[in-house]
Formats: sequence, C-alpha cells, structure tokens
Amino acid sequence: MKRLIKYKLKCLLLIVCLSIPTLIFGVEVCKIPSGCQIDEKGVCIDCVEVESEEKKLEKQSKEEELHQERDQFWKNLRLEFFGGYGHLNFTFTGQNNTSIDRPYINEVTYSGFSLGTRLRLTPRVSFSLSSFRGGVDSVKVNSDDESKSSLDEDVFTTEMRGDTSYTDLTADYNWDVKQWNWYMGLGIFSMTSDLNYTDLNYGSFKYEIEEQNVFFNSGFNFHFINQSFLGLGLKILPNSTYKSNSTDKKIAQYNSSYSSPMLQLRVSNITFNFGMSF
Repeated sequence: MKRLIKYKLKCLLLIVCLSIPTLIFGVEVCKIPSGCQIDEKGVCIDCVEVESEEKKLEKQSKEEELHQERDQFWKNLRLEFFGGYGHLNFTFTGQNNTSIDRPYINEVTYSGFSLGTRLRLTPRVSFSLSSFRGGVDSVKVNSDDESKSSLDEDVFTTEMRGDTSYTDLTADYNWDVKQWNWYMGLGIFSMTSDLNYTDLNYGSFKYEIEEQNVFFNSGFNFHFINQSFLGLGLKILPNSTYKSNSTDKKIAQYNSSYSSPMLQLRVSNITFNFGMSF
C-alpha cells in the first residue's frame, strides 16, 4: 500500500514538473487540420508556440511601464527661448588689497543684449546656452593715494570706446515654487573685451582681455499663464590677475611694468530677461 502511494506521488510530481514550463512559457500548437510533421527525434516541425496568459500579462505590463516612462519624459521636457538687456561689470583692484598710488581703471560697465535658450530635461535638471554683446557705457578712474586730489571731480573725456562679447554653456539645478522657477549651477564661458579710454585729467588707458573659464550661474523666472516669463540672471566669473603695461594693458599709470602692481579683476553680469516656454 505504501509503495502504491509513493508511486502515485512520484507520478503527480512528474506531471507538475512537466506542466510548469508549459504554464509559464507557453505550449506548442499544431494549426494544420491534417496534422503536423514529426521528425525522427519526435519534434513537431510545423507546430507554433503560443504564449501563456502569464507571459502575455507580463509582456503587457512591461509595455505599459515603458509607455508611461516615455510619456513622463515628454511631459517633463521643456524648451525655453529668452532675450534680455543687461550689464557686464569689470572691477579692478590691487591684488590682496594692495594699494595703488597712481590713477588706474577701477570700474568699467558694458551694456548690451543677450540671447539664449534653456532645455529642461527633468523638473530638476536643465542646460542653457546664451551669449551677450555690448559696448562700454561708463568708466571710473580711481587712486588709493589719499594725498592726491579726489578723482570724483568732473573729468573731460576725449575718448571712450570698447566692446565685449561672451558665450556660455551651463548645467543648472532647478526648483519650482508655484509660478516661480529658481536655478543655480556652473558653466563654462569664453569672453573677449577691449577698452580705449582717455581724459584730459589722468591720461590714456586701454586693455584687451580674453578669458575662458568656469563660472557660477544663478537666477529666477516668473512664469505667466500664457507660457511667457520674466526673469533675472546673475553670472559671477572667477577672479583673474593682470599686470599693467604700456602695450595691450595700460590699466594703471605706471611707466614700467616692473614697478606696476598686480591688479585683480572681478567680473559679474546681470541681465533682465523675457522669454517663452514650449
């Protein structure tokens, strides 16, 4: 009796093991009414495999997940185009707060226009490309020697011309608060600037500057219902050092580059932007 029960259990186990692959992966079905050919090894030549219900449901579930991910990607994708007006500010000071006892260019302001585009891949990550073109708007000459007469007095400017241009690429982190979008990130830039300035009080100054480096990018936008937005952008470029000379960088009134102190340049850019989102 025990042997009979044991034999039945073995047969049942064998049937279950043989049925599991069929339930999971599918079964082979012959669709030819007259029957399918069987080769010497007992394999059906003309049979076709039919997927099981479990396999069909699993495949359908994966397709739905892929479709949802694709829809979410296109929903998060946003392209913005913007233009604006702004100022690029140059500030020269003595390196490590070194005093400069002769007249030197202290501040130069360039005013101009910018164009750019921003691509938001996710609600948090965006990339932007922009450029700025402008001309010199104002020049301030200074001296750290208090014994000299004040340089704030009226000066007679005989020449003031110069241009600046830069292009930058940034990667930013974004966060949204209702209709406000704030962003902060880093970028790389390429900038060229020049200046020729002369007044009857302090003489002639000039420089030609080319810079390529990383910089800090930040700003915010306020989005309206019609997909337009107004914003403010702030770019802070890294400090760089220059030595005044008599050729391409007459930044301070020293006759010799050996006696001229090192000057530190700080550059910042503020733009007021208007744009559209798509």
